[in-house]
Amino acid sequence: MRRLGPGLLVGIAVAASVLATAASAADLPAPAGPAYYPPVYRPVIYDWTGIYGGVNFGAGLLEDQVTTTTTTALQPAGVATKLSPFAVVGGAQAGFNYQIQQFVIGAEGTFTWSDISGTQATPSQPPVSLPTFSETSISTPRWYATATGKFGFAANDFLFYAKAGAAWMSVNYTQAASTGTGNVSSQTISDTRSGFTAGGGIEFGMTENLSARLEYDYLNFGTKTYTFANLNTAPAALVLPVAIRSSTSLITIGLNYRFNWGGGGAVVTR
Repeated sequence: MRRLGPGLLVGIAVAASVLATAASAADLPAPAGPAYYPPVYRPVIYDWTGIYGGVNFGAGLLEDQVTTTTTTALQPAGVATKLSPFAVVGGAQAGFNYQIQQFVIGAEGTFTWSDISGTQATPSQPPVSLPTFSETSISTPRWYATATGKFGFAANDFLFYAKAGAAWMSVNYTQAASTGTGNVSSQTISDTRSGFTAGGGIEFGMTENLSARLEYDYLNFGTKTYTFANLNTAPAALVLPVAIRSSTSLITIGLNYRFNWGGGGAVVTR
């Protein structure tokens, strides 16, 4: 038998080592792939930023006090007649919001049509000796307008806000003098009064663009004097100067459509 040489023995040993290494590698587990981290979904963040417009509907309460400033054939000076009528109001609004974190700033203009009208008669009072005479005051605001700044706090899709600014009212004032014989003489003065307004409300974002709100506004127009010089009470004409202090409370519900200026709308963060 031929004996194995040293070179052949080395070759056999190397081959055996390679086979053993391959068998050992086949028993090892497959290498792991990249780590998987599932996405983290955070709550939807409602963004109030945008230009908007909408409509409103509600009720208005007028508070007028008509006070005679001089003694006349109807009333002594200082007689006050109070009117507190309320009725339906409705109109439109437009403005913009800009949200910084949870704070919202903006501006808004409103126009509100009014169906409010109040009438109050005051009998002639001493020392005027005309017990069958009376004075009737009528206040009829036709519309209101406001221009306000807004500041609010956003709790996601709820916005709590306050507003303040300038207010205007177009109104008809009528004074009527009634005599004991049933004769009535009246005069109407039309005016556009200016004042201030302050109020606030809560708004809820129903969709990315549509929101509903409930709002209260107080409008104050101060006191202004008017002279009614065309009232006739036989046997002489009557000049009746009165000071009218006027304010209005409005409570309305409304809908706004926001045009998402600046990218407003609901945002999902991950």
